[in-house]
Amino acid sequence: MFKNILIPISSEFYSINVLLRGVFLSKKFKSTINLLYIIEEKRFNHTDKLVDTYRTTMEKEETKKEIINTHKQVADTIIFDDAKKIFKEKDVKLEGKIVNGEFSDVIKQELILKNYDLILMGFEKESSLKYRLLEDVDVPVWIVGEGESKKILAVCTNLAPNKKVPIVSMKLAEKLDWDLHMLYVADIEDSVQVDEKGNRSERKTERELLNVGQKFLENFRDKKIKTRLVKGTLEKETIKKAQEINAQLVIVGREQKKKGVLGLPVKNLKKKLAEKCKYSLLFLN
Repeated sequence: MFKNILIPISSEFYSINVLLRGVFLSKKFKSTINLLYIIEEKRFNHTDKLVDTYRTTMEKEETKKEIINTHKQVADTIIFDDAKKIFKEKDVKLEGKIVNGEFSDVIKQELILKNYDLILMGFEKESSLKYRLLEDVDVPVWIVGEGESKKILAVCTNLAPNKKVPIVSMKLAEKLDWDLHMLYVADIEDSVQVDEKGNRSERKTERELLNVGQKFLENFRDKKIKTRLVKGTLEKETIKKAQEINAQLVIVGREQKKKGVLGLPVKNLKKKLAEKCKYSLLFLN
């Protein structure tokens, strides 16, 4: 399922919990871990702006080299040392490299160079990273958060095809031996029905949305899955249910939400969920 896992670590933010989760998944799925340390180029640009009128091009290049070397030393002496120790103890295969660039751009380029089944990463809402990859890549993204329970929350909704989420959730629950909860959110802010191909319908009534959700959940009642149907907003109901069951992992599919409060456009829903949800998130892009 997750045979080739990419763990990108930005020079802006490092969490050892991502490495520990990588070990856990690699043992369960016999995965290869690929560690990618990204030296953020915006640091160079910021330095150039500060000294632009005072230093020559050669001096700026020297400063850039110094910054790169400093980050490489940090990567070698802290992050890669941590990784080598953690993965060696667990007998997990590890590959790694250091790259300069912008976080999302470097990851997307790496996906072109090599086939990955999963991107495993941390998330820091206070950092300067834009996390554009959450919307731009097709590979599943697992954001490591809090949570010690053995519970998975699978989120389905009128705003998603709801094909991958049930399949992946059931496979993960069986493989990890975790309890599976399935939440269907009838989102009343964007009251359309998204079909299996991702096409949005005309506006539906609240009753129509709830009826579709009810019929969808009936397919899982005899599979030892705890199901629940709610109406509200996708992001709020997801976080509310995750808190209620103290989820270890929340799984969200390819949602198509475009309208929010007062019909205003909604952007970067995945990033907003990551900012507000303290539990681990798996986005099935």
